[in-house]
Amino acid sequence: MPLFRRKKIVRPKNSLGMALYQYDKIVGKELSGLMKALSAGKSVSPDRAGAILEGSVYKLDYILEDLSRENLKIDYQSDKARYMIIDLINDLKKYFKRAGEKGFAGEMLTNDRTVKNPEEIKALREALKKKMKDIESDYI
Repeated sequence: MPLFRRKKIVRPKNSLGMALYQYDKIVGKELSGLMKALSAGKSVSPDRAGAILEGSVYKLDYILEDLSRENLKIDYQSDKARYMIIDLINDLKKYFKRAGEKGFAGEMLTNDRTVKNPEEIKALREALKKKMKDIESDYI
C-alpha cells in the first residue's frame, strides 16, 4: 500500500458545474501564462499566442455550444448562472480578440477600456461562485 496517494479529481455531475470546471481548466492551464504576461504589460509573440489561443478558443466555443438553450434545459435560477458563464466566456474571448488586434502588446491593452481586463473577469468568476452556491451545484 503506497504511503502517498494521488488526489482523485471528481468531475462534477451538474452540467453547469461541468462547464465551469472545463472553463477553469482552460484558463488555469492553457491561458494563465498568456494572461499574466499581457496584464503585466509585456508583449507576447503573436505566433506563440495564436497557437495557444487556437485550441483554447475552440474548446471555449464547445462549452458555449453545450450551454446553449437548445442543448441544455434547466430551471430559471440555473438559467441565470448559465448566462453568467456565457458572459464570462464571451468577455474572455473579446479580451483575446482585442489583444490580437493590438498585436499582443501588453502595454496597449492595460489602458484599453473597450474590453474587460483579466482582473474584472476574475471578479465575475468570484460573483459566479456565489450564484453556483445558490443553485447548490457540486462544483463552485
